[in-house]
Amino acid sequence: MSKNILFISAETFKQRTGASSAIDDKQLFPMIKVASDMNIQPTLGSTLYNRLLSGIDADNLNVYESALINDYITDAVIWYTMSMLPIGMGYQLFSKGFLQKTAEESNTPSRSDLELIAANYLSMAEFYKTRLIKYLQQNYILFYEYYNNSGALDVIFPERKGYTCPIYLGNSTPPNVYGLVSSYGGGVGVSKMAYYTAVGGETTFNVTALSSRTTIMATRSGLVKTITTSPTSDTGFIQINNALVTLPTGDVAVAGELFTFLYQ
Repeated sequence: MSKNILFISAETFKQRTGASSAIDDKQLFPMIKVASDMNIQPTLGSTLYNRLLSGIDADNLNVYESALINDYITDAVIWYTMSMLPIGMGYQLFSKGFLQKTAEESNTPSRSDLELIAANYLSMAEFYKTRLIKYLQQNYILFYEYYNNSGALDVIFPERKGYTCPIYLGNSTPPNVYGLVSSYGGGVGVSKMAYYTAVGGETTFNVTALSSRTTIMATRSGLVKTITTSPTSDTGFIQINNALVTLPTGDVAVAGELFTFLYQ
């Protein structure tokens, strides 16, 4: 989405944060857009993200999309924007290069102070991002674009976690999800893929290939789901018992939904 469409206005930002009304809206606009592109787009996935921006532009958002923006996205955008402003507005590009702003009768915070302020706002933004993710996972059926993404190389799939981990865990080898040979359960086996395309309305279905097999991973229209063998109402899970796949309580499959299973 190349158009300069925003989820929030500069006025909304100022009202919700208590920022000075004297701030030039032109300084806020790029930070609001970058905050949305870098943080909200990966949260929603690019397909739903572009749909919402198009809906704002065309003024044809449905009631669920409007509620998603007003009740969940707005807070996340506001505080991600705030987390970028301490550095973004503390230093500005002039004809002589980047200069730090100063003001009479006030003290200019140090770089470390600005980074501390930014980190504080970032933690607030990640709280709202987690809240947004959980809402989408629980109510994904209301947003077709959230669980239906094309296979194009430029598509961004939705994230499952709202917080980033600053701890370096070392060089680790990720699971060989798409390869043929992988190590699992102490031995080496051949990983295979099984697929099921929903006709619509089903809450359970059989995938014969999974019978007497160990299912390693399950995805639902591009969203990775945790596997459980117990009944659940959490839409982040899929229950699998032998060849029988059961959706969370109260959940139904949508026509055309693709379920993918990696098994050994």
